[in-house]
Amino acid sequence: MEGNKHINIEHPEAWELLVSIDDKQVDYILFTPSVAGSLIVGDVARTGETLQALEDAVYDTPELLNEYRRVRVIVRSPHFVLLPQETTDDDCLALVHAAFPGDPGDAAVCPLPQNGVKVAYLMPQGLQAFMGRTFNYPTVCHHLVPLCEHFKELNRGAAVSRMFVHLSGGHMDLAIYRDDRLVCANTYPYADAHDAAYFVLNAWRTHGLDQLTDELQLLGDGDLRAQMSPVLREYVKFVMPAVYPAAAMRLGRNAMQAPLELIQLALCE
Repeated sequence: MEGNKHINIEHPEAWELLVSIDDKQVDYILFTPSVAGSLIVGDVARTGETLQALEDAVYDTPELLNEYRRVRVIVRSPHFVLLPQETTDDDCLALVHAAFPGDPGDAAVCPLPQNGVKVAYLMPQGLQAFMGRTFNYPTVCHHLVPLCEHFKELNRGAAVSRMFVHLSGGHMDLAIYRDDRLVCANTYPYADAHDAAYFVLNAWRTHGLDQLTDELQLLGDGDLRAQMSPVLREYVKFVMPAVYPAAAMRLGRNAMQAPLELIQLALCE
């Protein structure tokens, strides 16, 4: 995906900005709900993993700095815990700090309403303050929130257990559903198709999925899926592509160039 530099947005107060932050780059989409097909997709590389490198990437991209109608930010973080929705936010914050005692990052909590759970996660120290002073009253969530909400929709009415795997940019996100309940969600970095397949099959075995009746659904990087699928089918009978959200094409014909988590969040009101 190629970044878009110096985009001239007229009347930004009618547009929405969605941003995804990880340790390598900043992905973003812009659209105005009143105009079908208005989607703009872009990304900006970071020169390093420091907060200063992130600030430089954002401040060097003028289209990220307008006063938009709404701003939503996704933070990719490997340090998180999933908890019952009844858990208080204070307890969530305490538990994620206890789970990762060596991480001094900022803690946050967000709900997954469709899944009936909360995710508590840690982001780099100072990131919350940076987002608050840079964007127009942003709402922030963990990257698994829009993905798992999409997986929940795909899983409705399933008579078997299912694993959903999303592959993108060297990161793999997976979620497992049994009896229409989310029983596991995790994220892993991978080096190649065999590395990713190992994580998938290890999670499959750990959670006791049936290799003859349960389903493994893949989405994301097409080349990687093509490489992984023959390997996975040696161990799992039903390996298939997951359904991409059809409503995304109303945003713009270039929707599939954007990270799925941004598109899915744009479809969630």
